[in-house]
Amino acid sequence: MSRPGAVLCVFLFVGIIGCNGKPAAETKIPQEEVDRKNPVPSNAASIAEGQRLYGATDCALCHGKEGGGRGVLAKDVNMNTHDWRKPESLAHFTDGELSYLILKGKGRMPGYESRETPEQVWQIVNYMRSMPVGGAPKS
Repeated sequence: MSRPGAVLCVFLFVGIIGCNGKPAAETKIPQEEVDRKNPVPSNAASIAEGQRLYGATDCALCHGKEGGGRGVLAKDVNMNTHDWRKPESLAHFTDGELSYLILKGKGRMPGYESRETPEQVWQIVNYMRSMPVGGAPKS
């Protein structure tokens, strides 16, 4: 198997496990994390890197390539995924909450603290905040 093929298989395996695992108990986010401010400035560079990371990790597999909430693994699975292109979806979360959920996971979503650095997670948060309706990042 070629290296790109092997990498794709690993991503699909991890994504399937993450998307189809047993639901966990409701996640209680500590107030300190809810209040945590994003230390990475939201600018073109951090948004571009966040977009790259979003597509290179499992985010897009479940949440959709453009953030619509219906990625290839979520389409046929009963999952509560958000459409990150809608401002009202993001309005329910602080940056600290988004970072915490990405790092620690929630329900069927695995945590990524062993795979992404905190700075990378903040870049993903910046990208998510930049998603307008239609899915293309703001310039």
